[in-house]
Amino acid sequence: MTLAGFTQDDRGLHFLPLSDPARAREALTQLTQAARDCRVSVTTSNSPYLGDIAQAVTEQLPGCWEAAVEKLPEQRHQEDMMLWLWDDDLLPPVMRRSRVPVCAILRDGVGTELLLIERPSDGRYLVGALVPSPDSVNATAPPPRTVSAPNALAAATAVRTQLLPAYERAVLLSRLSEAEEDLRWAHETYEPGCVRTPYPTDLDAALDRFATHATEFVAALRRRSDRPLTAQEKAFLDHVEGGLEAARQTDEGPVRSGEGAASSADPMALWLTEGEHLLEMVRTAITPPALASAASRGPGAVRTSLPPPPPPPATVGGPRR
Repeated sequence: MTLAGFTQDDRGLHFLPLSDPARAREALTQLTQAARDCRVSVTTSNSPYLGDIAQAVTEQLPGCWEAAVEKLPEQRHQEDMMLWLWDDDLLPPVMRRSRVPVCAILRDGVGTELLLIERPSDGRYLVGALVPSPDSVNATAPPPRTVSAPNALAAATAVRTQLLPAYERAVLLSRLSEAEEDLRWAHETYEPGCVRTPYPTDLDAALDRFATHATEFVAALRRRSDRPLTAQEKAFLDHVEGGLEAARQTDEGPVRSGEGAASSADPMALWLTEGEHLLEMVRTAITPPALASAASRGPGAVRTSLPPPPPPPATVGGPRR
């Protein structure tokens, strides 16, 4: 393909710009001749280039997304990609039973990564979630379901209205599960008001996790769509944010008791004495009363009080996988 005039990118993919039709026709003619000389076959397809589909999908999503096409030249590469799937529904069976030589990774730059493939059996596009980085959250919640669509526009709509909200809820549930486990362990091990500095390493690590999760909890609660927050709830979230801000005022980690701004909003005291109330607010928002009645009517998607995440900032991070 290089001999024929195709350009190779850093991922080993060859492409041919169509801005010059005459040059494109010449390159295709040379490709046919080169293939004949090398005694290899060239198979054409009516399917659009997956990279173009991925780009079209990202352009319809909120925020700043980027798409990267990944080659899976051998079955082992396909199996390696399966290790990252956060899905037990559509994608794994396809990846196990069918040869998928290429895929696309969609990234929002703040941790969300989606996998896009074309299903060989019918040409439909499948978009599913990849497991979040363990540095961000321990993904323990049921995974968001993969969406299926016949074209890029329908795929973007399904991702925007189904996959991303489900992904947001699954990540939030995973954060909540970890935060509840940490707080339960802390209450069983330590008495509030009796913890002395310097804090034990495991307790300090749990506090740091709470500070990370609590920021997301507060943001999610402020986005509740089922009802406005009461004055008391707003005041409580302001109080939590004050404690988190105090923890961020030092470059060496959470501010300790009696150190400046932390004296009025000690993060450790906030976590041990009021963390349970914050977690209960989050749990109520994720599983509203309607969930019980909906479950009694049978399986199906249940809307929660939390809307899709807001558009992320414009900065897009580099590839993680």
